Amino acid sequence: MKKLFTLLLCSLFALTLVGCGSGGGDSTSTFDTENLTVATSREVQQLDYTVTALATDHEVNANLVDGLLEADQYGNLVGALAETWESNEDQSVWTFHLREGVNWVTSTGDVYGEVTAQDFVTGMRHGAEFGSGTAYLLQGVVVGYNEYLKSDFSDEAWEEVGVKAVDDYTVEYTLVNPTPYFPSMTTYAVLYPINAEFLESKGDGCALGAPDDETCGFGTVELDSILYNGGYILTTYDAQSSAVLTKNDQYWDADNVHLKTVTRIYDDGSDPYSTINGFEQGVYAQAALNPGWENYDKYVEKYDGLTHYTEPNASVFGLVFNYNRQTFDHTNYAGDEALRENTINAIRNANFRRALRAAWDRVAYNAVDTPEDLATAMLRNVNNFPECGSTSDGRDYFTLVSEAYEELTGEAVDLSDGQNPWDSATAMDYIAAAEEEGVVFPVHLDMLVPEEATSLVNQSNSMKQSVEEATNGQIVIELVYDTLDNVQAIAYYNTDPAKADYDISTFTGWSPDYQDPKSFVDIYSATAGYYMTSMGLTNNSHENFGSDDALKEELGFYEYEELYRAADAISDDLDARYEAFAKADAYLVAECLFIPGYMDARGNVVSHYVPFSAPYANYGTSEYKYKRLQLQADIVTTEQYETARAEWEAVRHGEAE
Repeated sequence: MKKLFTLLLCSLFALTLVGCGSGGGDSTSTFDTENLTVATSREVQQLDYTVTALATDHEVNANLVDGLLEADQYGNLVGALAETWESNEDQSVWTFHLREGVNWVTSTGDVYGEVTAQDFVTGMRHGAEFGSGTAYLLQGVVVGYNEYLKSDFSDEAWEEVGVKAVDDYTVEYTLVNPTPYFPSMTTYAVLYPINAEFLESKGDGCALGAPDDETCGFGTVELDSILYNGGYILTTYDAQSSAVLTKNDQYWDADNVHLKTVTRIYDDGSDPYSTINGFEQGVYAQAALNPGWENYDKYVEKYDGLTHYTEPNASVFGLVFNYNRQTFDHTNYAGDEALRENTINAIRNANFRRALRAAWDRVAYNAVDTPEDLATAMLRNVNNFPECGSTSDGRDYFTLVSEAYEELTGEAVDLSDGQNPWDSATAMDYIAAAEEEGVVFPVHLDMLVPEEATSLVNQSNSMKQSVEEATNGQIVIELVYDTLDNVQAIAYYNTDPAKADYDISTFTGWSPDYQDPKSFVDIYSATAGYYMTSMGLTNNSHENFGSDDALKEELGFYEYEELYRAADAISDDLDARYEAFAKADAYLVAECLFIPGYMDARGNVVSHYVPFSAPYANYGTSEYKYKRLQLQADIVTTEQYETARAEWEAVRHGEAE
């Protein structure tokens, strides 16, 4: 679902209300349960939901437009704009039957027209023509889609693509291979609908078959640049200030939209107390208790019996290496050409990368703003999520990866969540092995840090300390400070490998697009991988794709590609498919091409969220919906949460209704 960016649970709005650091006032039962305010450092960049691949966009867009299916509060795949759906016998053709009478509305809430099957055809075509950042989802999946991306975008070329409106309320997808997980893919925005008449009204460059970014105004950050059919309309957007989502009164499922407004307040993370202060003033519905606070124990005592841990999630954050750094505007050492050359040679050495992985104390890193037991529990060692698939004999996916890793390396390790299989004492052994292979120590590594984001600054210093101590100063982490905006521009929004201005980066988070291991494995594909850019390498979206093939071959990305493609070719035996994908994931771990670190932010929170009322989704964009979420006047007690959790688990496992 494209890069996630480290979530900062803070608020500028709270600063103006209450200052910082005290732990004053109490939340009361007068809390507003119909209007939600949240703090976030994530801002929408564009409203063109079929084109963007940024989680910062999907967090908003998922509430503005519905797709065919969505997840409910138990994680079940349920109908959204589709009432029913079915496939042919081998699951290579999927048909979805739409609800009748679902309306598109304008930014002012006026009815524009009815949602029809043709809108889904238009949405897919528009996304393809405007270079969707998530086109990879459909390449090799939908018949003719990959060929259309390389075509002249004519009507004749589009006729070869496997999507069609059978009638006004029936849309059909023809796939290259049997694809049992395709329904879960429809929860993702690249398959969302667009009204063709409205699209073409936004400029000549929006016309299907003749795309032109310069003359198309669809999907900008202007409120009227899109139509809405989701639970909310974006009624206010002020960059680095606030965004307001207002309930769509014309929404087809309005009874499940309980909040009248959702206000997202921008926070750069400079005040670690902003959300708890906002919570205690009745501004925010939820806040995490941060172990980094000097008076953390007082807060724990104050809210005894009123806290709970947030649930595990499917995201993976970690550390990427820049294997081909070409820009050195942000550096503490690279003025010395010899040091610069030495660093790139080290990064391309697998034993050096393993040394860094062993030396990094990920628990201490997480514990900067997370209770220590949770800091351990949120460790993730595989670039995937455990629920992506399990075999018929009951083995979960991380067990499969652990088995594949042992077969590949001869080393038995537990790669499941909450484990730390990498012993810091082995870091010097890996350094010795790297020295034998020509790496000269010490090695310096530039890493960007947003100077105003307190938690990220502290986490970066934690990494620096643990790595330098475990390696006796042989690996030096150079913390390069800049503004949050500049760090995001370089390490998050950047689409040019040559502009990846760092040696290592921790701004690499991903969550799955659909219910299959491929959703993670393909992001490091040597040909199509989204994260090639962050590693200073090319994929097939870059004009100079192929210029670094020799380097990718040397590093092992093409061997990984072979494993990935072999796994994806298996569609008639899920056990064999999952086992094959596990081999690819095990190879990524063994070669340490990427260092998985932890799942997205978890915390010990005080909250007014009714437990388990929100959508529960490990993939797609349903997880970002405010639909179904309810608030309660009183703070959720620990006992209430645990009781609700037990009931929720019972329903999910079929033990209760």
